[in-house]
Amino acid sequence: MSIRERILNFIEFKGISKYLFYKQTGISNGFLDKSGAVGSDKCEIICSCYPDLNPVWLIVGEGPMIKSSVGENNDIHAADVVDTRLVNLLIEKIVSLTAENTILKKENEALKLKESL
Repeated sequence: MSIRERILNFIEFKGISKYLFYKQTGISNGFLDKSGAVGSDKCEIICSCYPDLNPVWLIVGEGPMIKSSVGENNDIHAADVVDTRLVNLLIEKIVSLTAENTILKKENEALKLKESL
């Protein structure tokens, strides 16, 4: 897997778009769609914008994608990042199912009214 592919995996994991990635890093649009080597300057920019990203994983593909913690003062753990993402997915699913349930209740009520006529 190339560095660009690992970057794409990372932004998918973070749940952000390429556009937001470009905006946050200041890297030019289309960078991720190009081929060829990724310079150390770009890797440095990316790692400084995303301190939870493991630079060893980014550059050589070894170890975990997410650092086990970020600095001394920020106790961000990989499990917390995964848990947050999972919670967000579950919230989205609950909202979707609630909307569907509301529609089905209305349809059920309409059918009951039609049946009683």
